[in-house]
Amino acid sequence: MTKSQLIFVVDDEADARELVGDYLRMHGFEVELCSGGRELREKLHGEKPELIVLDLNMPEEDGLSIIRFLKEHYRIPVIMLTASASTIDRVVGLELGADDYLAKPCEMRELLARIRSVLRRLKFAPSRTAERHLAAIASFDLVGFSRFIQEHETATLAAVDAIFSEIVTPSLVQYRGVLFKMLGDGALIEFASVVEAIEWGVALQTTMISHSRTELPFGKIVFRLGIAVGDVVLNHNDRAGEGVTLAVRVQEVASPGSVCVSDQAFQFVRGKTSVRFNDGGERQLKNIVTPMRVWNWAPDGAGA
Repeated sequence: MTKSQLIFVVDDEADARELVGDYLRMHGFEVELCSGGRELREKLHGEKPELIVLDLNMPEEDGLSIIRFLKEHYRIPVIMLTASASTIDRVVGLELGADDYLAKPCEMRELLARIRSVLRRLKFAPSRTAERHLAAIASFDLVGFSRFIQEHETATLAAVDAIFSEIVTPSLVQYRGVLFKMLGDGALIEFASVVEAIEWGVALQTTMISHSRTELPFGKIVFRLGIAVGDVVLNHNDRAGEGVTLAVRVQEVASPGSVCVSDQAFQFVRGKTSVRFNDGGERQLKNIVTPMRVWNWAPDGAGA
C-alpha cells in the first residue's frame, strides 16, 4: 500500500487550519496542523512533510519570516494562503521561495488542485544538482548590524523586514534578480546580466538614502554592497563557487552606502551602462591569494 503524502497546515486560526486539514485528509493526505512558526519548527525535528500550506498573516511570527527560515534550512515546497490584498506580500513570498499562493478565503478544490500541481511538478522536475554556470552575484549586509541588534533588536529586525518587503524584493522583479540566501543582516542575489546586477545595486543604494524605513531613532540603516562575476555551482536551491565567494569578499571592502565591483565585473559593463565608477585600486581580499582591482560607485556620482 502506498504511503500517504504528509502535508503540514500552518495557521493561527484553529477553525481555518482544521477545515483545510479535514479536506486534505478526505482526499488521501496525511496532515499535521500547526498553530504557528514555533510549533512548525518543533514538528520539523521529527518528520519532514511533502509540502507546507502556510498562512502569511499570523501574530506570533509572520509567514514571510517562516518562508525565509524554510528555504534556508529545508527543501520543502510552500503554498501561501493570505487574506492580504497586498501585491507586495505575494511578490515577497514568491521571491523568498514560495511555490504558489492562494487568497483567503479560498475554494478547497482549487487548493487541492494547486497542491497536486506543485507535488507533480517537483516529482517530474529534472535534477538540478551541481549545475555550473557563469553569473553575477551581489552580496550586501547591514553596516553595524551587531550594534543595532544590541541597542534594539525588535525594531532593527522589523526595519530590515520592511526594507526587504518594500525596497529589495520589488526591485528584484524589475532587474530579474534571484534572492537565494538570507544572511540575517543581508543577502546573496544572482543575476544573469552583470549590467542588471550593477544597475540594481545603484538603484538600491540610491533608494536607501531617502527611504523612511532606513531611519531609526538609534541610527540609519546603511548597506555595504559588492558585486562580482564568476562560476556559480547550483546545488538544489543554494549557490556556491567562485562567483559567490568573490562577491562576499568584494562587499567586505565596500564603503557604506556604495557599490563595489570586481575588476572582471567592471570590464563586462564598460560602455554598456551610464553608471560611473572610481578606480578603487588593488585590494587584498580575505582568503584571495592575488590582490584584485576593485571599482566603486558612490552616491555623489563622482566619475571614474
